[in-house]
Amino acid sequence: MSGKQSNGPANSISALQERALDLIGSKGSGLFQSELRRLLSIDSSKCSRIVSKMQSSGLIYRERVPASSTYLLRLTRPAPQISFAGPAHRQIDSYLTEIYMLYLVRGISG
Repeated sequence: MSGKQSNGPANSISALQERALDLIGSKGSGLFQSELRRLLSIDSSKCSRIVSKMQSSGLIYRERVPASSTYLLRLTRPAPQISFAGPAHRQIDSYLTEIYMLYLVRGISG
């Protein structure tokens, strides 16, 4: 087989990127990079790498906050236009939709 296959760090970074995009998109006015780091429970260097990767991919942009050492992060496009949804996500979405429909139809309550 040719090419490298890695299931470790690359997948976890993609998951972190997706979570980060969700968090940034949930704040209409943007999210401070220091707050993103705290919400993701990761160290500042890992957060910087994730932010740099998303910025170089054109998913976000960041603004220096005056009189501060942090950046304000914002999405470059509205959240619905940014998606990592691949085949696996569609299957999960379908499964969750089916469970939710059963919940509604049968009136299951906890």
